[in-house]
Amino acid sequence: MKRVVCVFFLLLFSFLFSQNKSFLYELKFKPNPAKDSIAMQTFILDVIDGKSLFRTLEDKRADSTASVTKRSSFMSTSFKDFRSVSKDLKENKIKKFINNFQKLFSIKIEEELKWKIENDTKETSSMKTQKATTTYGGRNWTAWFTNEIPLQEGPYIFYGLPGLITDVSDDENNYFFSLIQIRNSDGQIYEKEKAIPITWKQYEKLAKDYYADPTREINGKNRGSGMPVLKWVDDQGNELTPNFKEMNEREQVEIRENNNPIEANHKITYP
Repeated sequence: MKRVVCVFFLLLFSFLFSQNKSFLYELKFKPNPAKDSIAMQTFILDVIDGKSLFRTLEDKRADSTASVTKRSSFMSTSFKDFRSVSKDLKENKIKKFINNFQKLFSIKIEEELKWKIENDTKETSSMKTQKATTTYGGRNWTAWFTNEIPLQEGPYIFYGLPGLITDVSDDENNYFFSLIQIRNSDGQIYEKEKAIPITWKQYEKLAKDYYADPTREINGKNRGSGMPVLKWVDDQGNELTPNFKEMNEREQVEIRENNNPIEANHKITYP
């Protein structure tokens, strides 16, 4: 009986501890799997009452500002997947967000994660972790989770194990998420409330439209005037006319050479 009581209070303490924390993850990924270059980003996972939001620290600061001003504070001149994901585990709703200039889109994630928990264990950041495998987005994934933090949560879209996911990577080492820090939470999610829902098919069309004319949001064509939306100046403050053709060509090369999305099954083929 004493052992049962001790285990109960240990789990209760762990649960209460995790409810007041945010989790920082480092993502290492290959923008181009044919090259050796590795890119890195730092994300924060906020979890409150069955809801969570996974995004970059910069994105969280922008969402925090927007919650106060009631105005969208993000600005992007491109159409890109910023790997930001919200989960509502009570409602079983998961969606990822895409930014396009001053528009925010969301895609509902309906692919089910079917985990296979293995017997392998190891120590990660002084915590005992256990191995699990699954498939998602046309990739095979290996995760390590710890029941010392009894949250069925993890980075990006990953969740559903009997403990927080500390590491998860695909079998080709294109993407590797790892827990790097646990910090006190400010108790706020700062949800993204104005996202326009789209399907994967609509996402593909938007991405291809962007590829066809990457500067369309700033070169004035969208407004029919042909005049740049923004004022362009050089280092001395002299007004100049940008070469949108060259800018488009550079961005198109960048898109083609860094076309390695997490969801490999939704990879877009560009001309």
